[in-house]
Amino acid sequence: MRSDTIRLTGISAVGHHGVFEFERRQGQPFRVDAELDVDLRVPGRSDALEDTVSYVGIAERIEAAITGEPYDLIEALAQRIAADILAADVRVTAAAVTVHKPQAPLEQSFADVSVTVHRTRAETVGELEQESMEPRGREQESPAHEHDSGRILTPTAAIGGYDTVSLGAEPTDRSTGRPRADQLRDPDLPATFPVRAVLALGSNLGDSAQILDAAVVALEEGEQVAVVRTSPRALTAPVGGPPDQPDFLNQVVEVETSLSPHGLLDLVQRIEAEHHRTREIRWGPRTLDVDVITYAGAHIDSPRLTVPHPRAAQRAFVLLPWSWMDPIALLDGVPVRELAAGAADVDGVRPEVAP
Repeated sequence: MRSDTIRLTGISAVGHHGVFEFERRQGQPFRVDAELDVDLRVPGRSDALEDTVSYVGIAERIEAAITGEPYDLIEALAQRIAADILAADVRVTAAAVTVHKPQAPLEQSFADVSVTVHRTRAETVGELEQESMEPRGREQESPAHEHDSGRILTPTAAIGGYDTVSLGAEPTDRSTGRPRADQLRDPDLPATFPVRAVLALGSNLGDSAQILDAAVVALEEGEQVAVVRTSPRALTAPVGGPPDQPDFLNQVVEVETSLSPHGLLDLVQRIEAEHHRTREIRWGPRTLDVDVITYAGAHIDSPRLTVPHPRAAQRAFVLLPWSWMDPIALLDGVPVRELAAGAADVDGVRPEVAP
């Protein structure tokens, strides 16, 4: 069946890709065209923003790839961009990516040099699964955690990494409504390539504005983590806990990371500890609270971490800032802005007014 198409043409940025040292040092302009195969019948009927692919999100990923990790070959850059596009939204079934390098170091007179790659979701997932399932000698036999070239293998590693397979709705057990055990993702398995995660920050002790700013900086400085965007901050009436607490200042942050879910949790807990976070009183006042809300669209259930966060769908102090940051965000397939409107604490959340 013929697919519909979304095209983004001429996304330009300066990158540092090339085999020569001067290309890596000086940088040069690159231009990317992308064609996305998407079934557009649903948004065509509904005229609803959340029913289509985010052009902004795709463009941001393309720009981030151009300006990010340098590659020797534009073939590799095109491959990376195609994989990022397929990871961005499960509704994209295939992507064609053309990378232009108009200032390639050729002696001949020319107008442009470009490569085009075509990748489907099925073949991309197949390649990633094949990589994760390749025999690795004794590691296939060992039930314990082992390392090989920086990869962590655990008893559930055969499920695969946090690749495009994990970004859609996963099969659930109808009796519990939770994902089947064989569909839960391994929290110690690093991402196959950088994936998106959503974090919720809160503070109501000390200079909360300064604390949240410092926490965002600490995330940005974290190894294998890049802050993609931050929400406007919200003032929030405390929910539960001791009476007469001061209001919270809340913020949602989207990051891109190749850390494992547990690795990301370790990072945010270190940042909390650096701000003297204590846990003596449940829902009590705190200098800094950082929760992992989502990770690559995966479902995780470990003694340390549950993703998506089990109470995020009922917390307006998470949902409202998240919707301000990303109006088309989804949580387990449900628009975040709809969840926010129905949350019991929605009346207690208001935008921070700058002094």
